[in-house]
Amino acid sequence: MQPFCTVMSLIFFAVAAIGEFQTLSGEEVSFQSGTSRFKGHLATPNGPGPFPAVLFLHGGKGPIVAGDPEGTVEALAKAGFVGFAPIRRNGLALAGNGQNLIAAIDHVKSMKNVNAERLAIIGFSRGGLLAYMSSTRRRDLKAVVLMAPAHGRGALRRFLARSGDVTASTLILVAQNDTKQADHVSICRQINTTLKDAEKDTRLIVYPAYGRDGHRLFFEVRQSYWQDVQKFLKSHLDE
Repeated sequence: MQPFCTVMSLIFFAVAAIGEFQTLSGEEVSFQSGTSRFKGHLATPNGPGPFPAVLFLHGGKGPIVAGDPEGTVEALAKAGFVGFAPIRRNGLALAGNGQNLIAAIDHVKSMKNVNAERLAIIGFSRGGLLAYMSSTRRRDLKAVVLMAPAHGRGALRRFLARSGDVTASTLILVAQNDTKQADHVSICRQINTTLKDAEKDTRLIVYPAYGRDGHRLFFEVRQSYWQDVQKFLKSHLDE
């Protein structure tokens, strides 16, 4: 009887330990930007907080939502962060996207369970461009992750000229064969070099070729790159 009790005790302990790291189920929420309301995906760790917060900016343009907003916020919550992924509306120009991002950041900072002094952004493709643009404008970001950012038909070049205004630490990720839609490898190297020349804290990781199109590496949360993202965020948000 004693061995059985011991085994059951270990099982109950393991279940309890797992429960401590469970996250609230992801939910769809809305936030206000000017006179319009936008939707987003939110996931938070269990407990009262306050927690560091990370926004995920998806890729794509128009009706296309590239990347994995729901999966990413869930992964962020499991890592101990409030994860929020605003969904951009069809037809808005880059400037409009930027305004809505400002509203999304302010929305997250207003949450009671968020530590507004521990804030980061992850952006993929067009979302990566928006993340970089924000890093030149905001002083409340601790960390920024750029995953194969887009060039935005000259927009990136204009904001690279403002690299001296960046205060957040930057991690740039790209697959070696991400050159199908655009030469994202060259784009990432350019951003990294520009930030280094401005004496900013930046790091570039070029992953091995992924499939036939390296851009698809970031279409979902994959351990191959997510472990680097999580380590980077914890090093800058768990201080």
